[in-house]
Parts: sequence; C-alpha cells; structure tokens
Amino acid sequence: MKLANGQLPCRYSNAHKSRLTAAFMCTAFRWPLVLACVVATAGCSTLKDSPTGQALSVLIPGQGEATAAQAEAVSFASLALDTSSVRGLAVLGAHTGAQTHWPLAAGNFFTLYHGSLYAMSSPEGDLLATRYAAPSLNAAEGTAMPWQQPSPATFTVERHWVTPEGIAMADYADATMQCSAPALQALVLAELPLEQCEVRYQWQSGATTQGQWWRSPSSFRLWQASEQAWPGGPEVAWQVARPWWNE
Repeated sequence: MKLANGQLPCRYSNAHKSRLTAAFMCTAFRWPLVLACVVATAGCSTLKDSPTGQALSVLIPGQGEATAAQAEAVSFASLALDTSSVRGLAVLGAHTGAQTHWPLAAGNFFTLYHGSLYAMSSPEGDLLATRYAAPSLNAAEGTAMPWQQPSPATFTVERHWVTPEGIAMADYADATMQCSAPALQALVLAELPLEQCEVRYQWQSGATTQGQWWRSPSSFRLWQASEQAWPGGPEVAWQVARPWWNE
C-alpha cells in the first residue's frame, strides 16, 4: 500500500530483516564473500599484517580519512569512504558486471553500480537497491546512466531501504544534473581534471536532497561522489583511490 507521501512501507520483524539482509548479501557477493568472511574473523595474523588487512582495519569510526600511504600500500582497487559509521580505505571485494562490492568491517557492505551508490548498510538502515531511468537514455549504445549523459540532464531515481526497526521503504525522485567545466580535483592518489556535477532530487515524499558527482570529461566515469543515501538517511561520500578499470 502506497502512502500519501510517496513512500512504500512494509513492516518486517527483526528476524525477517536479518533474513532479508542476509539474502541481499548472498546475492550481491556470492563467492567473493570469502574476503568478507576473512575480515569478520580478523584474528588471523596473516591478514592483519598484510596491506589488505591494514587497509580494512582502518574501517572503524573515528580512525580518520584514508591516506595516500594507505592506498599506495594496497595493490587492489580501493575507495576512500566516509559514512556515518565508516571512515577510511575500502578494498574491492568483488566485481560482478557493472557492480563493485566493498566488504567493510563488522559485516557491513557498500556497493556501487557503474561507480555510483547502489546499496549500503548503516546504523540508520540498509539501502538495498537503486534504479535510474531517463527518457534520453539509450541502452543500445551503452549510455545507460545519468552521469554518462551530456549536461544538463534529467532522470528519475528509485531507492529501496530498510529501517533499523525492520520497515521496508521506497521513494522515487525526479532529478536533474548540471555539470561545470573541468577543473583539477585532488584525489587520494592523483590530481585529475574533472567536471563537478550538481544533482538535485525532488522526492515523491516531498523531500529534496542534493548530491555532487565528479566525473571524467572524456569517459564520464565517476571518480568522486557525495550524497544522502535516501531522504532522511545518512550522508555518504566516496572517492576512487585506485581504480578497478583501465583507460
């Protein structure tokens, strides 16, 4: 049943919520959950002493921002991540199609789709899925995401999340993107000319949220982003330290 504010509630028991989150995790990570499981049992001194283990150990609230030295020490793809509960360097756990999965400390998860926020866990709730659509998108040509379009652009976004009380919610937004001319942007391991794109979401629930995307002017890949995960949800920011693609 859809409420007047545009959000879709559905109450789950705590046990149901745990099963729902577990089902999402199994679907999202599959075999690459090995890395996440190793992190969950971080008593292994081999992992703890490795560059990967040292990077993952940073993912504890209050430990500070990811540094170039930390990113340089890890040969895997990595992100500088900043959320309400996690701040530090995240190491790529799996790359399945357009999705990248970043297992975090304490069994938390963070997932990007084409480099943009798709799903995440947080004390404020768990974002389960994000979907984009726009009349101008041409999937046949492979330009299926809003940030891969010329600026300005309009699109819609749909997000589904679960509250800490186990209530499943959904909201839908009409969104706009406006990008500026490229300017040098300092990243963890590089300084690149990027377009800064201002994104505005007008949600059916009545809320308005903003976001920022920094994209390559040539490939339109996202190198950095900052936004609210859902209306009333946590703020999240990430920056590519070591990319998972070759250009």
